[in-house]
Amino acid sequence: MEQENIIKPHLVKPMLERVVFEKMTLPQQSAMINIKPEDTIEVRKITEEIVKVTLERKLNISPANIMKLSVAMSIDIPVDSIEFAKLSSPKEYIKNSQPVRILTAYVSNNITNLTTHTILGPIVTPPNIQE
Repeated sequence: MEQENIIKPHLVKPMLERVVFEKMTLPQQSAMINIKPEDTIEVRKITEEIVKVTLERKLNISPANIMKLSVAMSIDIPVDSIEFAKLSSPKEYIKNSQPVRILTAYVSNNITNLTTHTILGPIVTPPNIQE
């Protein structure tokens, strides 16, 4: 099924929902630092024609005492309610849609911007969902 039939044309306008940034302690000189992004994605219908997607990316950093960081953003996606209802897995369809890929890139970019001036330097996370 063509995406144009389900997702209506629109400008993707990501909205910042929440940022958690807490600088903690400096890593020891020889410490091995491991950073793993973990995404949580929520898809919910807020009206017959609007699906709201909220994506939160949390960085799991070890050693854990270095910093806490997560960014959550959301987008509203206009859908054709009849075509959307016909989908066998509407949430999965939305998770894999172009607007959500754009949202994920925005979240990734915000993390890079937030970490540019930290002891770890810019942290660049993948511009796709990490589950």
